[in-house]
Amino acid sequence: MTETAKPVAITACRSYEQEKIDAAVGRLLDRLGGLGGTDGPGDSIGQESWGTRICAGMRVALKPNLVMGKDPAAAVTTHPALVEAVAKAVIAAGATPFIIDSPGGPSGNAAGLAMVYKRTGMVAVAERLGIEISVDTREVEVALTDRSPLRRVSILQALREADAIINLPKIKTHAQTGYTGAVKNLYGAIPGMRKAEYHFRVQERKPFGELLVELNLALRPALTIMDGVIGMEGDGPTAGDPKPFGYLLASRCPFTLDHYALSLIAIKEIEMDRVARARGLVGPLVLLDDGESIEPTPFRPASHRQVNFVENYLPPFLARALSRSLRPLPAFDREKCIGCRICLQSCPADALQMEGIPQLDKDRCIGCLCCQEMCPERAVDVRQTGLSRLLFGSRR
Repeated sequence: MTETAKPVAITACRSYEQEKIDAAVGRLLDRLGGLGGTDGPGDSIGQESWGTRICAGMRVALKPNLVMGKDPAAAVTTHPALVEAVAKAVIAAGATPFIIDSPGGPSGNAAGLAMVYKRTGMVAVAERLGIEISVDTREVEVALTDRSPLRRVSILQALREADAIINLPKIKTHAQTGYTGAVKNLYGAIPGMRKAEYHFRVQERKPFGELLVELNLALRPALTIMDGVIGMEGDGPTAGDPKPFGYLLASRCPFTLDHYALSLIAIKEIEMDRVARARGLVGPLVLLDDGESIEPTPFRPASHRQVNFVENYLPPFLARALSRSLRPLPAFDREKCIGCRICLQSCPADALQMEGIPQLDKDRCIGCLCCQEMCPERAVDVRQTGLSRLLFGSRR
């Protein structure tokens, strides 16, 4: 297979003021040849066409990261100013945009979706522009290749039926996968509690990375534009701290975009990136920038040590046992917990029960950290196991 260059556009943007975001998105699109144009050598992965061109009359899904119903200032979700700027560009191209996502846990039903859309500012965007927000929770199965640990997965039918998808992730560190950006954001195509089911069925880091890559190959977003004005570091995707970054990034190739973004925030050992590189889906990078120096901004990683080497370099039977002994465990803060039971509803392994505050059955816990991700009060901490602290030292 001949490697094909894959452009990534980057532009400085330090503010969410709408005019500045609009201008920044315009610069990115110009460098990539526009929504319906061509960016030359970045159009393919190997010999396969990559990225649908957006034309007049098309129905275009805008897929932000709306993991939970938080105010945009918390840096948990894709900022509505970016969604609005992209929606305006789609309308100007003669196409019809609509906003769609499916948060994990119990918020994945129609009522929960409406609340998430309102709190994250998406309803206000839709009202200003007169566009649709999807609360359609119907599912459809899609087939994945034999490289995936799951051969078929359910995704949102409305997303699958769109003529094109624009992926709008937020740059964040992640307590379970280490990082969430372009590739991980499309896990949100899987409806609500299905996410927890798949976490239970695919518990190890390496096959989960394969699943994420396969999902991107099946959905093939036309374009990815990453919200990096303010990201999140530490125990993301919901319990970390806002981190000023000051850039928007865009590419037709989500794998190359993530690989470049990871180099800027100095986060390493990310399994979905390793899988994409091993399969020849990353680069060579062609950087389309402002012509000025780009300042890397290291992000503080999640508080526990990543253990990718366990699955990559040890025999499977030994890797599974050691990985289970090293995987992080949730710890519940009695002062912050409000007893909402969202963590219990989100746990795919039924490893929690309520006794004042959630109590963890360590033998049942699979280390997916869905409880930490979905907690609205940031009452779930992430702790290293004793063996992990002994081998690697504490990161707290």
